[in-house]
Amino acid sequence: MTASDTHLANCETHTWTGSGVGRVNEDYALFDERLGCAVLVDGATGLTKANIVPGTSDAAWYARTLSERLLVHLADPKTTMTDAFVAAGREAAEAFRTIPGAEKLARIDEPNGSVVALRWQGDRVQVGLLGDCTAVVTMRDAAAVELHDATLTLLDDQNYERMYRYATERGTTMAEARKALNPRFIENRLKMNEPDGYWAADVSCRGMAHVLCHEFSSSEVVGLFACSDGYAAAVDMGVVGSAAELARRVALGEGEAVGGELRAAEELDAGCWRVHRSKTSDDATYVHVSFAR
Repeated sequence: MTASDTHLANCETHTWTGSGVGRVNEDYALFDERLGCAVLVDGATGLTKANIVPGTSDAAWYARTLSERLLVHLADPKTTMTDAFVAAGREAAEAFRTIPGAEKLARIDEPNGSVVALRWQGDRVQVGLLGDCTAVVTMRDAAAVELHDATLTLLDDQNYERMYRYATERGTTMAEARKALNPRFIENRLKMNEPDGYWAADVSCRGMAHVLCHEFSSSEVVGLFACSDGYAAAVDMGVVGSAAELARRVALGEGEAVGGELRAAEELDAGCWRVHRSKTSDDATYVHVSFAR
């Protein structure tokens, strides 16, 4: 392992827990400035809410465990981004299989997650994306490269529109519509890590080799930003106009302020009528890295 040759100016992360009584934050992020890498995992609970990890949720356990293992592999510059994801995924899955009750879980009950990994070592800056997290790479000329795999987002949006039609046609709340349409959400979940569906991290590890890898010259990059879809919701809620603007505000030191604005906007639309979604708010987490030039 070797330390990063890229001089950091700042590295920070912040997280908020989503709405709901007894909610556990299922996002997890960490970074190592010396080794030049950062990871964010947006964990997802099984659809029937089955849980085998005592004291927390399975998704929170998975997000943390996968983040920790992935950071270890990313720290070695000889390990490719894809190989790091595959190795970390296998190790997290093996650890999960040792937990009593894991062998009894149905596929839709197993934890999974979306992942974004950042690595800045030597003359390269790399971004790895798996699932629906978002990343923004800010270039020396102030251009912003937005990175996001919209496959899962589009599948979710189809169900949110079905929820809206159901609720308006039957006079129910959006929460009641979500409950009624649960088979549709299960249908989408079963598309995870299938060729005609979407790729994500889970304990089957089938999606790990499909991480989307992006590489840039470190001399051209001045900032890296990554977030879970709960924080990217600031775009959907109209707090900011784009992921690039979201990254810019975080770079200006306004990341926590944006989080507050996001939560206020979500509360004003708590019924999810203006922006169609399955719950008022979600866990929201970002990581921001800036380089001294």
